[in-house]
Amino acid sequence: MKPVSRRRMLGTMVFAGAAFAGRALAATPPKETGLSFEGLLKHQPGFQPRRPAPEPRELPGFLSRRQLARTYAVYRDAFANLLAAEHSLATASRAPADRVAYARLRRDQIEAANSVLLHEFYFRNLASTRVQPPQYVTANFNEHMGSFGSWREDFAACARIAETWAVLVYDPYDDRWHNAALGASDAGGWVGANPLVVCAIADYAWSIDYRDRDTYVDAFLGRIDWNEVDARYHAVDRQ
Repeated sequence: MKPVSRRRMLGTMVFAGAAFAGRALAATPPKETGLSFEGLLKHQPGFQPRRPAPEPRELPGFLSRRQLARTYAVYRDAFANLLAAEHSLATASRAPADRVAYARLRRDQIEAANSVLLHEFYFRNLASTRVQPPQYVTANFNEHMGSFGSWREDFAACARIAETWAVLVYDPYDDRWHNAALGASDAGGWVGANPLVVCAIADYAWSIDYRDRDTYVDAFLGRIDWNEVDARYHAVDRQ
């Protein structure tokens, strides 16, 4: 029998140890707690385990308690739908014969997940009083949008024609800011982009307090928490 070299023996031991460790890690995955230290969640708790955001308080002169309660109810429905979809997916059949049901679950999951996240970003960027954009924000408006005024005009135009959401996003792939008009089914929006300003523009978000969408959007633009927007961009800016 040919003797085994020390180097080969050590290599075999390392490979076996790595394989064992890999199996152990696969058997006991780490607990998911959300990434509280990077991206838009920097210095904030993550979304795992899933817990609903608290109901927002009335914003006098902008959104009544009744109006916010209606929006929050839509958010809680989306939250419940997300949990239901994820629960069903855990045991759903992946067989070709069941692809229609499986496709429906996948659509429900992403639609609900996007709705949950965008509602939470929306609630977080609402201000109780008028907030002036910090210099860091206005400088970036000048760089990416020409000016704050041109951004505001274009954002209002997006809100006017959007189905469900008007958003300002930062795309780290082209290092630019973009306005986007989104519906419920495409609320994932710009792939890989980070939402900086989120405005819910479906009827449920304004029709109790406002007679038309344009008036609501104008009021929203005066009640954005620019300090929150500033913190969001600081967390994801590539520079």
